Amino acid sequence: MSIGYTGGRERRHTAEVFRDNWVYLLLLGVALAVAGAAAILVPAVSEIPASRILGIVLVGSGLLQVIQSSKMLNWAGFMWHMLLASLATVGGALIYMDPFAGVIALTVLIAAVFAVHGLTQIAFAIRVRSQKGWHWFLLSGCIALIVSILLLMKLPYTHSFTPATMAGVSLLCAGGAYVAMALASRRAT
Repeated sequence: MSIGYTGGRERRHTAEVFRDNWVYLLLLGVALAVAGAAAILVPAVSEIPASRILGIVLVGSGLLQVIQSSKMLNWAGFMWHMLLASLATVGGALIYMDPFAGVIALTVLIAAVFAVHGLTQIAFAIRVRSQKGWHWFLLSGCIALIVSILLLMKLPYTHSFTPATMAGVSLLCAGGAYVAMALASRRAT
């Protein structure tokens, strides 16, 4: 999905876009980390079902990613970023609405959302691998895939190992990846 940039020009353009928008990337990273912490902590200290919290967190983080993506419209990786945002928003809405009967179906849905999210983050990391901090997105994508596998291996889950807890860990890592990329982009020349 390039817009006429090739090789070195595309890398320079990507670096410029990241450097110009590092504040938005930083804010998104902090928001994702807070959302991850909420997904872990809120179900543990309240009566609100973990799936409801996870759905709200994913929709909120997805909408923040859409807003952040809109700041980078002329960037060649815009579509990857928008795909990540759309996946989080739609997946979160499905998890919140719980259209499938039963805990197992919901857990499989959450696992599928995180598997696709992980694959998309890995593809995004490969796309921006010329940027400093790209490996954090690769790590975050791998963690999302591991979370997906762990959720499927632990069916049905127990209260000490909820999908929201695992998803929260993945969101914390994604937030860390955005913060690392933002800070690396800010320092880039």
